[in-house]
Amino acid sequence: MKKKVKKKSVKKKKSQKVEEKKSMLKEAIKDLDNELKSLSEERGRLEKQISGLDMSVENARKMEAELQSKIANLLEKEGRLAEKKKNVQSKMDSLAERLGKVKRIKEDLANV
Repeated sequence: MKKKVKKKSVKKKKSQKVEEKKSMLKEAIKDLDNELKSLSEERGRLEKQISGLDMSVENARKMEAELQSKIANLLEKEGRLAEKKKNVQSKMDSLAERLGKVKRIKEDLANV
């Protein structure tokens, strides 16, 4: 009979150990669940940041395209103004030359 008593106490010890292991495993699972929840929240925050950055990059690209277009327009206007300046300068030179001729003719007529 002593053997049966020993078996029961061994079974009881094994049962206690199993329960302790189950308890530790439950705690470990709970900790892992908490960690997963935390990581999921962090992932959500990071995805929001990335989304915001994507919008910022997209906005920056749009602004860059707009500014490049404005620069192209300004360069075109600058070219037209340079051409007008050249034409006006040419007319001024021509006018100065004519005024010089008129002045010489006037002096020649005054000498006559």
